[in-house]
Amino acid sequence: MNTNLENNKIKSGFTAPTDYFDTLSDKIFEKINGEVNTSLLPETSGFIVPENYFAKNEAELLRKINHSETKVISLKAAFYKVSGIAAVLLLTIVSPMFYNTVETKKNELAEMNYLEIHSEELGIYEVGSMLDNDDIIELENELIYNDLNAIN
Repeated sequence: MNTNLENNKIKSGFTAPTDYFDTLSDKIFEKINGEVNTSLLPETSGFIVPENYFAKNEAELLRKINHSETKVISLKAAFYKVSGIAAVLLLTIVSPMFYNTVETKKNELAEMNYLEIHSEELGIYEVGSMLDNDDIIELENELIYNDLNAIN
């Protein structure tokens, strides 16, 4: 019983001319030495293109290729949606920062005005209650700096 490999053997194929391998080394040495014998070269290449081959193949290829239109997705709509969401997020994050900075400046100005007007009425404890730790440290550093300048 024959296997598929044995049944599918190639019956015809390329064949070498008679005495090809016997005269091959001589031909190579002749080409190296510049003594080319043109009688050994074939007159034609041996490859022939059938008539109307390219015209038939083009039609066949175009018939086999499916020319369906590809769906084009517009990125404009997606861009507008994403940019709108980004703008809303940016405004919700940034606007409280601006609002807080404006309110903080207003509060500081109001405190300074109050302190200027009522400076004689305030005691040490009232002023100390208005200061936080950073303000106290800054005041201490200024006092130390002023003392050092007075010494020099």
